[in-house]
Amino acid sequence: MRAVVVGAGASARELIRRLGDSWDVTVIDPDPERLMLAEKIRPMETVEGDGSSALVLRDADIAHAVTVVAATGFDDVNLEVTKLAKVAGVEHVVSVVRLPDRLDEFRALGAETVTPASLAGRDMEIAMEPRKLTSTTFADGRAEAIEFEITPDSPVQGRALKDIHSETWVVAAILRTGQLVVPHGATRLLTGDRVTVVGAAADFTQIVRTFAGGVSRFPLNFGRKVVVPLVTESDVDGVVAEAAQFVRNSNAVSLIVVHRDPRTVKSAADADVIEQLVEWTDREALGIEVEHRAVDADPSIAAVEIAKGESVGVIAVPMSRASARRPFAGIPKALNRSGTAGVPVLLTRGAMKFEAIVAPSRRTISGDSAARAAIDIAKRAGVKVVGVAVANPSFMGADDLMEKKHATAWLRQEASVQDVDVERHVVRGNPVRVLSDVNERDRLLVVSMPSLPVSRVNPGTAVWAASRGEGSVLFVPVVE
Repeated sequence: MRAVVVGAGASARELIRRLGDSWDVTVIDPDPERLMLAEKIRPMETVEGDGSSALVLRDADIAHAVTVVAATGFDDVNLEVTKLAKVAGVEHVVSVVRLPDRLDEFRALGAETVTPASLAGRDMEIAMEPRKLTSTTFADGRAEAIEFEITPDSPVQGRALKDIHSETWVVAAILRTGQLVVPHGATRLLTGDRVTVVGAAADFTQIVRTFAGGVSRFPLNFGRKVVVPLVTESDVDGVVAEAAQFVRNSNAVSLIVVHRDPRTVKSAADADVIEQLVEWTDREALGIEVEHRAVDADPSIAAVEIAKGESVGVIAVPMSRASARRPFAGIPKALNRSGTAGVPVLLTRGAMKFEAIVAPSRRTISGDSAARAAIDIAKRAGVKVVGVAVANPSFMGADDLMEKKHATAWLRQEASVQDVDVERHVVRGNPVRVLSDVNERDRLLVVSMPSLPVSRVNPGTAVWAASRGEGSVLFVPVVE
């Protein structure tokens, strides 16, 4: 098969490199140096001259070409080559169109068009928005096929296709754990699915918003309620008040307050105190739905049992201050008890609001689940995320400062989907000290739940940082 390529620039040379041996290629270009570069790729004929000249095209034997490719850097030249090729009877003409506004001129002549600006823009778009994996147009640019990765905060995660139906696009295929799934109306989209959507190019923005957008869900992936044990009077101003504001600033729908049943305590005075605490709780938690649970056992233990059996997304418990006798502020005990419920545990320090959410790099003590929880809470609370990465001190030899900066890039990309601002805090030093310094009062540190049971001998970086910081800490179980 014979092909005449007009233009010997970088794009044309890459085309020549990719063509199979069955093609007999002639290249036209006025620049002899570029022709020499093309000749180094494969044996071919070259014609030095202006490809928009009918005489030059005749010298290249265009009349016997199966395909003519107009690949110069000038639309006017490529348009003239297209016209002359069609006059010569060439059936297949491929033309590069630099300005997308001129596509109709080339298509009117029957040329197949390639727009570098669109291709480059698509590649840059994919690089900048990692939830889009691939994208291509067809049907003369009127349709587009886009492959997305479904993330935990995707608007369509967990939904059946029949519930997200559209007249202008369809889900054509799903790749799930390496297996092709041919979808139907009842098929539900799951986290990790690679979904190919085919639709009208005019609806591109809506398609992207539907599949690659982000919605705040935490803690709904664990449960709908926050449960808090009420043990002492100080819990009202501390753990209960913070748990109530946590409900307001998350997707939780209500608060369960667990307390001793006044009828089961031996002392009438103790019963009166409990009833007063319940009344105070109602006043403190004003504005949200509150449910009281009177129990016979220790409220802290009962709260865990409630979380195991009901739709509970967070257990809130008080966190004391670190001391010489309690260097970890009782955190190991709290996690070993409450963590068995398999839901996030909020260790409170009585914050009435969160001015920022602190999220360590996902490669350290904050995995994907914790990072996404931080973004969701920040979205609902209307605050920023402080993304923390700690590099090795200079004297340790290996300089990983740039690596740590890159480690926060994923957090910033994911947060941008929900329009949450991420302030990167990348410093050298000791992780425990850096995290505890950043976790100031009225800030919430969000980290992954450590493996249980937590050892008091070696509790890990997250527990050390939690015990020494001034703010509250949310431990989020790792979700595979």
